[in-house]
Amino acid sequence: MNSLHSQGVDRLSDGLQVEAVAGDGLIEAFIVAGAPGFTLGVQWHPEWKALDNPVSAAIFGEFGDACRSYRLREFQL
Repeated sequence: MNSLHSQGVDRLSDGLQVEAVAGDGLIEAFIVAGAPGFTLGVQWHPEWKALDNPVSAAIFGEFGDACRSYRLREFQL
């Protein structure tokens, strides 16, 4: 991951679910449990060298898929 831990999430609010944890135990990613659409909060810089990092590339791929899916739903109404 691309992060430096000078600050971070200590604990999550109700309704949020941990998706990734750093080696030092800091929460690196979380989602809104049960959300109907794409939700992801991250504590690293997935945009930094995203094409060189398969996890970061996957995040952007999934986000793009969610945007396209949302757009298609909106135009079908």
